[in-house]
Amino acid sequence: MNSTEYQFEEVIPVGKANLLSFLLLIPIVLIAVIPFVILFGTSPLVSGFNTLQNNLLVVLAGLLVLIVIHEGLHGITWAFFAKTGLKSISFGIKWAYLTPYCHCNEPLKRKHYILGGIMPGLVTGIIPLIVSYINANGWLLLVSVFLIATAGGDFLVLFRTLKYPSTYIFFDHPTEIGFIANKNHSVS
Repeated sequence: MNSTEYQFEEVIPVGKANLLSFLLLIPIVLIAVIPFVILFGTSPLVSGFNTLQNNLLVVLAGLLVLIVIHEGLHGITWAFFAKTGLKSISFGIKWAYLTPYCHCNEPLKRKHYILGGIMPGLVTGIIPLIVSYINANGWLLLVSVFLIATAGGDFLVLFRTLKYPSTYIFFDHPTEIGFIANKNHSVS
């Protein structure tokens, strides 16, 4: 895609996105865990940690499944708004960083690009976090915090979409974490 005055590329290098996601873990832990401990004490949290530690193989297998679900949520959501549906979606792994990805090769309206980008963090992170508070469930709290952090790169990209008017369309970047915003293109 040729660069024009109406086209803007927003890219976050994979290593930087992974680092920033890791660094986001600190405020996410503080925001999620401190109120949990205030409400329920440390007992559910310690119990949850012990449960996860005692079931490490199950936890690791579960995390692999959740990674597939994470990328699948991107793909299914974007496919819903893409003209050719699932045919416009591809999945893969950037092996140098052990980072899975989902890519949509069709332009999307900003709201649709954002919805597809935020869906994994919402479904696998925020909703389980809320449930962990409802049930005072320490292991679910810890897992949801981790999954919110894994969506950190998504949130960083989506935050960048907000500086563009809603009339712009967004092309998921074909090789990097990010997008190309275009002023003079339409999506029906």
